Amino acid sequence: MGMAVTQSSISSMLTASLDTQQSGLAALEQQLSSGVNYSQPSQDPAAVVQSLGISSQIGRFNQYLSNANDGLIVAKMADSTLNSAVSALQQARTVFVAAGGAGITPTSAAGLIQSLQSAYQSLLGLANTTYMGQAIFAGTSGSASAYDSAGNYLGSQSSITRTVAPAFQSPVAVTAPFGQSGASNNVFATLQTAISDLKAGNYSKVYNGDLAAFDSSMQGVLSSAATQGEMVQQLQYMQNQSTQTLQDLQAQYGGIQNVNVAQVAGEYAQAMNNYQVAMQVAASAVQPTLAKYI
Repeated sequence: MGMAVTQSSISSMLTASLDTQQSGLAALEQQLSSGVNYSQPSQDPAAVVQSLGISSQIGRFNQYLSNANDGLIVAKMADSTLNSAVSALQQARTVFVAAGGAGITPTSAAGLIQSLQSAYQSLLGLANTTYMGQAIFAGTSGSASAYDSAGNYLGSQSSITRTVAPAFQSPVAVTAPFGQSGASNNVFATLQTAISDLKAGNYSKVYNGDLAAFDSSMQGVLSSAATQGEMVQQLQYMQNQSTQTLQDLQAQYGGIQNVNVAQVAGEYAQAMNNYQVAMQVAASAVQPTLAKYI
C-alpha cells in the first residue's frame, strides 16, 4: 500500500528542493564574485587533484626553462669565443704565408715572430674564457683554466650539460676545442713550432711544413665552432619547447581554477529563473511554509 501524500510531505519536498536550488545559486554567486571555480578542496576534489598535478608539472618545466636559459648563456658565450678564435687564426695564417715569401730577413722575421706571439696570447685568453669562475671549455673538471701557458689542456672530456626536458640533458659547451695536449692539431703547439723555426731562421719550413700542421689545428677549431653552433640551436629549441609547454600547462591550470564568467553567468541566470518558477509553484501550494524564502 503506497504512502499517502499529505500537505506536510508536499511542504517538506518543496522546502528541500528550494534549499537545494538556493545552495546552487549561492555556489554560482561565489564563483562569479571570487573568479575561481572552488574555494575549498571539498567543493571539487577531482579538480583539486588535477590542478595539483598540473601545478607540479609547471614547477618542473619552469626549472627546465631556467636550465635552458642558463645553458644558453654559456653556449652563446662559447659560440662567440670560438668565432673570435677563428678570426684570430685566420690572421695568424697570413704570417705563415708571409714566411714563405722571398727576401725574409732576421728583421722582418722578428716582426712575424711578434705577430705569432701576439696571436698565441690572444688565443690562450679566448681558450680560457670563464663563466662563474669556471673555464667554459674545460668540461666538467671545474678548472678555472682550460689550457696552461704552454698550451696543455687541463680540462676533462665530459661536456657540461643542463637538464632541459624530462630525462634529457643538452651539452652546453665543447671541450678542448684548441686541441689536446701533445696532439698534432693542438693550436698552441703548432704556433710554438712556427715561432721556434722563425727564431732559428728556418723560414721556408714555416711555410712548407708548419703551415700544414697549423691548417689542421685551425680545422679542429672550425669543427668545434660548428658543433658549438649546433648546441646553441638545440638549447634554443628546448627553450622554446619549455616555454610553449608552460603556456599550455598554465592555460590548463587556469581552466580548472578560473571561472568561465560567460558560462557561469549563463548558468546563474538559468538557475535563478528556475528558482523563481519553483517559488511561484511552491507559493501556490504551501504558502504558509514559504515565509523564509520571501
